[in-house]
This record gives sequence, structure tokens and C-alpha cells, in this order.
Amino acid sequence: MLLATCLIFFLSCQTGSTQNLGDACVIEDTNRAGVCKQASKCDSAREAFQNNGIRPTFCSHTFDTVLVCCSDGISISVTPKPVDRRPLWNQFSNKVDSNKRVSERKCEEYSRGVTETVDFIPLLTDPETMSISAPKCNYERIELIVGGEDANQGEFPHMAAIGWVNVEGNYAFQCGGSLISSRFVLTAGHCSKNPRMKEKKPAIVRLGDQNLDPAVSDGASPLDVPIKTVHKHPEYNSPGKYNDIALFELNSDVDFEAAIRPACLWTKPDFPGHTKAVATGWGVTSSKRGAVGSNELQKVSLSLLENDYCDLLLNGTHNRHWWGFASTQMCAGELRGGKDTCQGDSGSPLQVASLNNKCVFHIVGITSFGRRCAESGRPAVYTRVSEYLDWIESIVWPGE
Repeated sequence: MLLATCLIFFLSCQTGSTQNLGDACVIEDTNRAGVCKQASKCDSAREAFQNNGIRPTFCSHTFDTVLVCCSDGISISVTPKPVDRRPLWNQFSNKVDSNKRVSERKCEEYSRGVTETVDFIPLLTDPETMSISAPKCNYERIELIVGGEDANQGEFPHMAAIGWVNVEGNYAFQCGGSLISSRFVLTAGHCSKNPRMKEKKPAIVRLGDQNLDPAVSDGASPLDVPIKTVHKHPEYNSPGKYNDIALFELNSDVDFEAAIRPACLWTKPDFPGHTKAVATGWGVTSSKRGAVGSNELQKVSLSLLENDYCDLLLNGTHNRHWWGFASTQMCAGELRGGKDTCQGDSGSPLQVASLNNKCVFHIVGITSFGRRCAESGRPAVYTRVSEYLDWIESIVWPGE
């Protein structure tokens, strides 16, 4: 029923070539092979829209028949052509709010997959059917990766593990990141290379994983996607600590599902309604020398702190690579110590859950660097995402 209602809206603005019943086709959002089938008989198109807000690919329509590209029963995978298939926002809707930037509009689009609408009838005379929207996910806020705890399966579906090929020919995951679209992962600039690996540049992004150990059976179905292009911020210069941000363009679009879904970008200069944020990652969970990264995804709640205050706390750590906070950086941590991000968490997100929908995450910061993990009075430094929206949008959603 929901898909049928949706079709009326989409057909009013749908253009393109016409295909007939049974014709071969390619689903735009996934690049999968399909055949043209009546919309009412395509379970995969209906489920993709209802669960994740993914629009169907139309073949044709008449007054009484709507044909969509359907993958039901099709096992053939199509290798995507090396073209950019990212759809323009205006292609599907004429209700674009010109006062909102593209990252905000994309956030609304992504949020549809984690919001369910329930109809109800009030106990009144001649009532009208009303509806309410409710979150639809497994996230539980934490008020409590050093001093953290294991994340729940699928709790942070935007989490990405960034892997290099090591000298043994295996993947070594040394950084984290955040999926922010079907094609791009947001991470730190210093994660764009690792001279200790066989190849300096990272090779893959792993999505939808919980425990990085392949021998552990935890119900996850991870997806490894090759990295096509590394977009390092033009003003990031290693080993400097400023403009520590990068975008990894994937080799192909990824399908959104419950365990793989993009996060939103925080667009405000401050954090109204939030005093804490959640850091996630597969980094070191102990401050002891020689500690190794965690295979299990960790989460920890950290206080959001003012830059000026943190600058005083970290004054003794200034050097030629970092001489104090810039407006493009932010600070978070627990002054009593015991909770922090650490080695291996680089590039991973510092995020807050939406006040209106706990299933919608906004990336406020990117783990950049710190001094002596979880030490009292030594908060960590993060790249402030809101300061880089123009650069991010110009690469991820060009022309929108």
C-alpha cells in the first residue's frame, strides 16, 4: 500500500525511456540486474522503499499499469560502469527547501529508512485517522576505546573500518570512518596513508561489521568495498594536526540495509541540546604500552568541552605541528580520565543521536589525535565537521 501511494507522487515527475514488461533493466540505486515487472508484484522494490526509503527504478507507466525494474529471482550481479550514478535531489522532487543545504536534505532522505509511521483512530465521535512517526532501530543511548563498552550488533550502521594490505597480504584495519552516502566514507586526513603497510594507501572499506576477526560468528554480514579515490583535504599537511579530514570514494555504490546505512552531518557551529557525544571505533582499549586494537566495535560517551578550556588543559602539549585549537577543531573527553578514544580510533566518528529520532546519527567530529589515552585532564582533539560542509558537499553531492 505504501509503495502504491508513493508511485503516484513519483510518476508525476518521472521521465526517461520506456521499457516493456519482461525487458531487461538495471536498478539505478544498486546497479543490479532486473526485469521490468508490475510494481504490485515486485516484493524487493516494495521492501526497499518501505524499509530504507530507496526509490524504485521505473520502466514505464500507463493509466492502469506501472512497471518497475525488479530483482526478484535474479541472481546475476552487474558490474557497475565507471560512471557517477549518484542521483540529483531535484530529479525526484519539486519540494526542495532552498533554505536547507544539501547535507540537510540528504539527512532527511536517509532518515526515512529508520522512521515508521503508524496510523491510529482517536476515540472520538466521527474521528479522522491520524498518524504518528516513531524511531525504528536497535540503538540504545549510553550514559556511561578506553573505558567504553561493546557496541550492540547493528547499533552504528554507518561505521566503517578502513583496511590496508599488510606485508603478509592480509587486511590490517588501522582507521575508522563514517559512511555518509552510498559512495563516500568520511575519515581523518592522516588515514590517507600508512607507510608501515605493504601499500601506503588504504585498500578497502569494510561496512556492516561488528567484530573484525573473521573467525568470530556474530551474525554480521560485512561488506568489503575497494577504495577508488582518496580525497584528502587540500590544506591538510602531515604531520600537521590541522584540516585533518578526508573523503574516501568507493569503487561502487553500496546498498542500504539495516546494518549498512549512512549517517547525517552536523551543520551547526555549536551543539544545542547535547552535552555529551558518543565515540565509536575498533581502537586500543587499554592505555598500557603495547596494547592492541579491539576486534569488537566499542562505544564510549564523552563530554563536549569548550575549545578555550581545552586549550588551557593541553597548553603543555603544543608543538610545531599543533600550536592550539583552531575553529575547525573541537574537544571532547572526561576530565577525571578513564574514558577516551585511542590509537586505532583515528578517523572514527564522534556522534550524537537526533533529539527527535534516536536512530538518526549526526557526525559532529572526526577522531584526530590526543595525548596519553584516558589520562586525567587530557581530552582528545577532533576535527569539527560543521566547518567543512562546503568542501564535503562539493565532492559528495556535486551540483546539488
